[in-house]
Amino acid sequence: MKHKTLFTALLVAAGVMGAQAAAQQPADQGARHGHHGKHMRAGHIGGPMHGMGIARLDQDGDGRISRAEIEAAAAGRGERRGRRGHGWLLENFDAIDANGDGLIARSELRAWQQAQRPLREAERERRFNERFNAADLNGDGRLSRVEVQEKMPRLMASFAWLDENGDGFLDRSELSR
Repeated sequence: MKHKTLFTALLVAAGVMGAQAAAQQPADQGARHGHHGKHMRAGHIGGPMHGMGIARLDQDGDGRISRAEIEAAAAGRGERRGRRGHGWLLENFDAIDANGDGLIARSELRAWQQAQRPLREAERERRFNERFNAADLNGDGRLSRVEVQEKMPRLMASFAWLDENGDGFLDRSELSR
């Protein structure tokens, strides 16, 4: 839990997350937090194990999402491909549609997301290292209070909590726990 909180604070302090990582968040994230639509049933693409935004795309209620349904939703919201909305689904439609039937089933989407997980984790690690190195002004591999105050001021309130060994510095291991 501490690692997640720290990583989030690090990302906020250093800037906005990359578009690819945001676009590839798990589709069922909203369902895990209890956000369910009116007409949902277990096993259905809009069921209790699926995110509200994805479920809304299934306009014909067949439990699958077609390219036309995604395009209609994007056009209705005036969206373009990219970070916001469901543009990432259009961009990756063929890769997600594993059986090539022109429809995305829940199982296909989950399998694709699982396959993308190592890429997302590598990207998060790259961004973490980039931000850590940018904040490590003297290049000693650890962040002093001065470096954190200057480059990551939002972390200052948590500095003592994060500094588990009490040496007055934050190293990579303390920030990655």
